[in-house]
Formats: sequence, structure tokens, C-alpha cells
Amino acid sequence: MNPYKIYVLQYARRDAVYGELKLGDIHDATPLDLAYFMWVITNGEHTAVVDTGFTEEMCARRGRQWLCDPRERFESIGIDPGGIEHVVISHMHWDHAGNYALFPKATFYLQEDEMAFWTGKYVRYPVFRHAMEVEDVVALVRLNYDGRVHFIDGSEEILPGIRVHRVGGHTKGVQITEVPTASGTAVVASDAAHTYLNLRDDRPSPIIHNVPEYLDGFALMRRLAKEESYILPGHDADVMRRHPIVREGVALLE
Repeated sequence: MNPYKIYVLQYARRDAVYGELKLGDIHDATPLDLAYFMWVITNGEHTAVVDTGFTEEMCARRGRQWLCDPRERFESIGIDPGGIEHVVISHMHWDHAGNYALFPKATFYLQEDEMAFWTGKYVRYPVFRHAMEVEDVVALVRLNYDGRVHFIDGSEEILPGIRVHRVGGHTKGVQITEVPTASGTAVVASDAAHTYLNLRDDRPSPIIHNVPEYLDGFALMRRLAKEESYILPGHDADVMRRHPIVREGVALLE
């Protein structure tokens, strides 16, 4: 099996401070450059995408800075999203689970308890609902009715060498993606770790479902990944400085 490469595609951003993402310390004013990513994993034979992001319309509604249409990032690395057959949804928050129309041929891989939670009784509470877009949830339900959602309960190999692991914590069923590369094992963390600072401090985000699971997820990622830079957080623009930039808005881990 050929080793995989991971392309990190950034298409939006915003300014923040660490206190927004640091459970128990809302006053930490350390500035953060927050990025919004999709991740492409490929070895030439097999290709998967992690997360589907959001649209320009949603970006404006949520007050983020739009950098480009994600299609441009895909095109720059020679990949047509219309031909992608495997998409991992790390979790169903609005900034990770929109844009389904970009992937008309894809099967979507999702933890079973993640879907159950966001279609269950607790979404009536604003503390959970604010991170969701109901139309994105309904779209995923429709995709399930079309036979295009593959549910996972825990850990599973979805393509040769690529494994997903339920960690929970941030949401009921957030999952990470383990990827063998030529230089070592990498982990696409998505929002199982928002930034490298969260990992450094063992501090979850305050947008949280279960604190112990969040911390256990940090520990699992450290065990799996070759080193810290081989963990790819969900929103840390420092990823784009730790790994080579190969196209505008595209970093590469290989």
C-alpha cells in the first residue's frame, strides 16, 4: 500500500482569543488566528475527505472571513470533489457538516451516537442548538434515507490503513481519523482538539459534551501520532506554518 498524504485546505478564518476556546479561563486574551479547514487524504489509489465545511452564505451569517470557495482549493491539488467517494464527518456542528452538495458521489462516515444525539431530545436546548444548522442535519438525514451514510460504533478501518476512532468530548460522537503517512502516523483531530494550545494545556473547548472523554481523546491522539505536529487540530492556523505550503491556502503533511 502506498503511504498517504494529507492536504490541509483552508477556506475561511476569524480572529479570536484563547479564552473563547479554553474551558475554565474565559479571560485568557492570547490572540488566535482561527482557520476553517477541510482535509484531503490520498495515496493515489484511495482518497477520502474529512469534513465538508460551510458555504459562503453561512460564512457571512456566522461572521467569519471568507477566503475562497473550497472548490478552488480542491482544484489546485488536482482533485474533483464531485468524484470523491468517501467523506468522514468528524461531528455535525455547522462549520464541519455543510456543503454536502460538493460530494454527490460520496458515502458519509459518521458515528452512530453523533446522529442520534443531534436528532434527539436535547437539541431543543439553546446550549446545544447554537452550534447547529438544522438544514445541515436534515440534509444528512436525507442522505441516510438515500443509503449514503455509513454508521460507525467506535473504531473502524474505512479504507486500507485509514481508521476512524470515536473519542466524544466535544460532541456526543466526535471522531478522529488516523492516517499512515510515509514519515509517521498522523491524526486529523478536527474539533477533538481545536488548537495546539488546547493540547498543550490539556484544556478542552468550553463547547463541550463530556470533559473526561475530551481529555481521553487528547491522550489517544498523542499515543497514535508520531509527534504533536502530526496532530491536525480543527481550527489552528499554525498548521499552515508547521507544514509546507504547496498551493495558496493548502498545506501538506506527507
